Amino acid sequence: MRFRANAGRVLQDSYPASMKRKQSQNPARLRALAVLARMRSRGESLTEAAALEHTTPRAVRKYIGKQLTRGPTGRYLATSGDMLRRDLAVLGFDGYEPAVVRSWKQAQLASAHLVAVNRYLKTGDTKWLKPFIGKRVGGVKLLTNPGRLQILADADLVKLDALYRNNSAGGREK
Repeated sequence: MRFRANAGRVLQDSYPASMKRKQSQNPARLRALAVLARMRSRGESLTEAAALEHTTPRAVRKYIGKQLTRGPTGRYLATSGDMLRRDLAVLGFDGYEPAVVRSWKQAQLASAHLVAVNRYLKTGDTKWLKPFIGKRVGGVKLLTNPGRLQILADADLVKLDALYRNNSAGGREK
């Protein structure tokens, strides 16, 4: 436990260091990443994307400022790629497995895999899973086995919104 001084008396920290939220799991940072994704995929302005993600342009610049550049008109533009750390829960053979990636393309692949799994579970058509056969994200092999997917789905262990590890809807934390 750590202690801190306050007006001459010593107070105990309310939470041990192991329970404190890591910077990469900060909800404000995750919203900033969502703004960056909107700017890249939909071409929205910083202000517009920030409003739709319920945050402010100032907060976005605080967390991902290096991923934004000023265009000739003064408007903020998203860079084409980044090396930001993302803690993901990737759907592998044993369910959601923790993975750390430093590439937006890897995060996008994990997200597309979850969308494809959801489409497979709704339609039963394995064509959605074929592009992900043999692919890995953060060292975790993506689950494409229809039988295993059905077992996990029947146990209610497949959640579409479980990509980011601090999301309470899905993935396990380690």
